[in-house]
Amino acid sequence: MENNIVRPGGGFFKQLFVVLLMIISIYLSEGVMGFAPFINIEAILLVFGGTFLLTWTAFPLREIFSTSKPAILRHAADCAIGMGILAMLLHAATMLWTGDPTPGIIKHLAPALAGPFYGFLLAKVILGPIAARHE
Repeated sequence: MENNIVRPGGGFFKQLFVVLLMIISIYLSEGVMGFAPFINIEAILLVFGGTFLLTWTAFPLREIFSTSKPAILRHAADCAIGMGILAMLLHAATMLWTGDPTPGIIKHLAPALAGPFYGFLLAKVILGPIAARHE
């Protein structure tokens, strides 16, 4: 018995379209300055780098890059969400430790939320659909 599973094609372009929709939405609502809270190098490094390193601790490097196993991608997606939350907590802890007055805390809240944003972006927009295509 042959298993005829129909897999969606052109996944990369569909994922790119979702990211493009987010970029257009931010630009239309806030202009160029709307991107400022998302430019958080610490969050980007923690989420993307931490996700890779945590995935590497669970799977050999040759498996990560040689095959597209759904289990590896799902594990990486879980790590991405966790690293996003960790990035937010680290940013919030250092922000509160400095003892900024209330306006300073509010100004630093948006960059703290960049961690979960990148975590969910990596998990739900990039890795999740790729894992679903390989199942």
